[in-house]
Amino acid sequence: MYNLLVTAAEGAWDLPAYEFDRTRFLEYTADSLKARFGTLDAKTQEELKSLPTLFTYEGSDEPVRVGYIRRIRERGRSILIEYEFDESVPSFNYAQLKPLEIKLDIGGWEMSRTHWAVKDEDLFELLASGGLVDASYVGEGRPPGRVEEMRFRVALSFPGERREYVANVAAELKKRLGRDSIFYDKDFTAQLARPNLDTLLQRIYLNNSDLVVVFLCAEY
Repeated sequence: MYNLLVTAAEGAWDLPAYEFDRTRFLEYTADSLKARFGTLDAKTQEELKSLPTLFTYEGSDEPVRVGYIRRIRERGRSILIEYEFDESVPSFNYAQLKPLEIKLDIGGWEMSRTHWAVKDEDLFELLASGGLVDASYVGEGRPPGRVEEMRFRVALSFPGERREYVANVAAELKKRLGRDSIFYDKDFTAQLARPNLDTLLQRIYLNNSDLVVVFLCAEY
């Protein structure tokens, strides 16, 4: 899933926060997702913040950014969001995204109206298919769901210089313990591409894993 944020306000995404009219929240969103996200309680807010987000403008000639919502606050008839962009993903023109509209579940007139939609599509997989993000954002055979909610039997911690060796260890562990039992970062590239990654990794290693295997070496 991903958030699609559309605005007509020039330069809106150059600012650190933006305010949506409450009635524009979940427009162009499937009914099942409206029921799921309609109440902005703490759990819902955390789930929305975990989703990758497209920051766009009305029309087809404006720049698009990829990032995450960091804070959500309801203000009477409006919703204020604070956000950060994923600096490892360069901005691109919406015209480059247009060939992917159908797969991204973006309707024909949707880009002519300011709104906040939630789409049940894999954003990074589709962006990678269009050459807009590196293929490393799509982990092969990754388990489904939010990594924050998963429980692992083994989590691997290692320096990048030893990836080739650790990849072989991870592959063998998946054969013996099951694919969904192992936390190997390459399987979750898209989900780990967010600000405050250190906090997320601490949660995975400290709270979500039965065993952490650390590969000690000169680089680590």
